[in-house]
Amino acid sequence: MATLVFLHAHPDDEALFTAGTMARASAEGHRVVLVVATSGDQGLAAGHFGEPHQLAETRAAELEQSARAL
Repeated sequence: MATLVFLHAHPDDEALFTAGTMARASAEGHRVVLVVATSGDQGLAAGHFGEPHQLAETRAAELEQSARAL
């Protein structure tokens, strides 16, 4: 089986752009590696979650849930 590496700039990009491919590869037995380059603390939601570190923590938790589902 192959190892597939998905590199995304922001948390939630995996859900928006490659979720189907990641899920299929995993279901077929391939090793799936997800790399996210930023914490997402400066995204469009900045300011709605308080301080940037609070947004980063929220995005990290959401990313972890997404990765588990995929």
